[in-house]
Amino acid sequence: MSKVFTARQEETIRDNLNAFKANCHDFRIEKDDYGKGFYVFVPAKSDSWVQYCYNIDYLNGWLYGAVQGMNKIVKQDKGGPQC
Repeated sequence: MSKVFTARQEETIRDNLNAFKANCHDFRIEKDDYGKGFYVFVPAKSDSWVQYCYNIDYLNGWLYGAVQGMNKIVKQDKGGPQC
């Protein structure tokens, strides 16, 4: 994926991307042709993307959230609804 990201972008998402790789083995990320965004495809051979992230920070947060969701780790606010 080094062709998709600059060195600085790779540094920004390294931890969350590694966690995502450990939890989701069949995916690909493509750079947006005209903007600063990224498309995430699961499975890797899919023609349809599952998420569009409009910048590297959004992608970093999405990767984090995706791993949390895959592992059913959800922080609850004590004042919020109890499930």
